[in-house]
Amino acid sequence: MEIIFYRFRHLLLYPGIVFLLTVCTFASSISIIKSVDDDSNSLPNGVYIHQLDNGMQVLLIENPALPMVGVNVVVKVGSAYETFATSGMSHMLEHLLFNGTNSMTQKELYDATDIIGGYNNANTGEYYTNYMMVTPADKIYEGMQIQAGMLFHSILPEDKFEKEKGIVMEEIAKSLGNSREQEERNIISIIYNGHALSLPTLGTYETIKGMIRDDVHDFYKNYYVPNNMIMSVVGNFNRDEMLNRINEIYGKEKPGSVKLPFSPAWGTGFEKQKSDLEMEGEVFHRFYKGEQLSANLLYELPENLPMEFFNLFDISLNNQKDTLQNILDEKFPETVEQITFSTRIYPIKNYLQANLKLKNESNLSEIINLFEEELHKRDLALSIEIINSEAIKTKTNFYKNVEKPHMFGIYNASTFAEYGIESVFKSYSQSGYIEAGKMIDDFSISGEPVVIVQHPLVSEESEADEEAIQTELYENSNNKPVLIIKQNSGSELLAIHYLIKNKTAYEEKFGKDAATIWHDAFGQRLKSIENKKESSKYGLTFSVNDNPYIPMDNIYLNPAFGYIRVEGLADDVAGVIKYLNAQMLNFIPTETEFDKSVKKFQGMMMMKRENKAKQVFEDSYKNI
Repeated sequence: MEIIFYRFRHLLLYPGIVFLLTVCTFASSISIIKSVDDDSNSLPNGVYIHQLDNGMQVLLIENPALPMVGVNVVVKVGSAYETFATSGMSHMLEHLLFNGTNSMTQKELYDATDIIGGYNNANTGEYYTNYMMVTPADKIYEGMQIQAGMLFHSILPEDKFEKEKGIVMEEIAKSLGNSREQEERNIISIIYNGHALSLPTLGTYETIKGMIRDDVHDFYKNYYVPNNMIMSVVGNFNRDEMLNRINEIYGKEKPGSVKLPFSPAWGTGFEKQKSDLEMEGEVFHRFYKGEQLSANLLYELPENLPMEFFNLFDISLNNQKDTLQNILDEKFPETVEQITFSTRIYPIKNYLQANLKLKNESNLSEIINLFEEELHKRDLALSIEIINSEAIKTKTNFYKNVEKPHMFGIYNASTFAEYGIESVFKSYSQSGYIEAGKMIDDFSISGEPVVIVQHPLVSEESEADEEAIQTELYENSNNKPVLIIKQNSGSELLAIHYLIKNKTAYEEKFGKDAATIWHDAFGQRLKSIENKKESSKYGLTFSVNDNPYIPMDNIYLNPAFGYIRVEGLADDVAGVIKYLNAQMLNFIPTETEFDKSVKKFQGMMMMKRENKAKQVFEDSYKNI
């Protein structure tokens, strides 16, 4: 056996990407939901807006051409309603709601969703937490009952709380390994100083670490009331029947009074910032673990601008990039590597953000001054053809999202929470874009920006990093494993890899597929309730088997070896190793575990058709 042991700070995952080329016809659905009229006061056909007696707002969009129905519920709470003491609580609660209700355990909840072919997920933003349930049309009412149970009757079990804390802390540690995330945190901590928008949506590591279950439960009971929710339903259903079922399932829940946090020094939600920090024209310096010097220029924009304005504004700014780049290159050759623009749109304050990526710090002040001067001169007007094209594009995106029941709710969650249901439809009117185009014609960028200079730490810390990251090889006797240790003293994460050699030889001795069955049975043991009580203390996750349906997936059961991967927190390395050694060295499958594994793989072999993709992959691999 070889044990490969890593402790690391930065983990970057590249998920597999599948491209599907689909030929679609939208004729049937477009005949149901007609184009948005130029009159911004009208709604598309098949669209209905209601409010239940308990205050829940409901948007129904009928689309009989779809085989599915998607129900999204936006709870109007996110990181914008938090303080330093509760930072990350909205996101933490999102995780906890998948751990069981007063009528279903976590396993029963997942099994019930699988049985109906459902997709049950959630995501958190600054002003919302969004829950989505998508099922075949004839199963949607079962899916709605599962979702309502989670929203209103979750129990936030104490024995799952520490496990979820570990998962969230791992998310935070991984995010901080991303240089763009570090840049973002530096920016929001300055421009939204004195407001909850200055905090990251995931929360801070120390806040999550010290979070108490009862505090999260109080947070849940305060915000998760029907009068603080907006539901959207998209897909193949009958309006009257759907509205009756919504009333039966969600309408019976009692409304509540949402108590917002108040502090004379801290703004939340739609409150303005409570900060004495002067912003305009100020220069701030921050450091981050990136590779390039970055200058962020943030110009405050007027309030109450329509969304159509921002869509056109982004186009106009992108049209100016090459001109500004050429001007800077002519005056400061080989210095400015890239210019990008973006907008930050929130109810409390809007910003235009210009980013300059620089190769060095020479002439920094002169470059920023020249860029400001030239940006003020830009003519931002757009032709009527571009404006009309953008209106049609936005309208098309609306219909495309209606064709994907889960995407409509995800895409519009922030708009629902910040501006209400009607604002979604206002943004698709032709007249809205014409008016926004006139605003762009008369608009110019003025005022002094907030300047944030972000200095890279990489070059200054490279020598220290080399000392902090150590790799050692211990080749022990035949009775002990080979041990490879790679240690980074600055990391919060731990990974342990077990590699068991001579797999083929062992299978010749103990039988074909013996390793496959052993791995699966071992995975069952690690996921058992008894083991999770122990492993959750360390935030451990396990990977023990390959996916039999992916042709190139033979990492964990390679013909030459078996492989097991464990990840978790590095708070108690000795405790983790002791726990894992006990599990690994003392493992003997029970009859139940063994029988379950045998039946599982026998069933796979019976159902498995010839996998041509896998055969082509293996033939190509062997010929390399």
